[in-house]
Amino acid sequence: MENDNFVKCPLVDELIESIDCIENTDAVDGIIKKENVPGRFKVKIDWETICKKCRWHNH
Repeated sequence: MENDNFVKCPLVDELIESIDCIENTDAVDGIIKKENVPGRFKVKIDWETICKKCRWHNH
């Protein structure tokens, strides 16, 4: 179940903390370095595109 503290992330197909989502979004948008994104979020080859198309990107 999604709430203010967790969102369903298509990069890992599970609930993650909202702050992790924000950090991933910031990395994809070039605000912070992509090296800061934990490896578990970058397993899928097109992880950046998946993140950009996610309903929670820029939310």
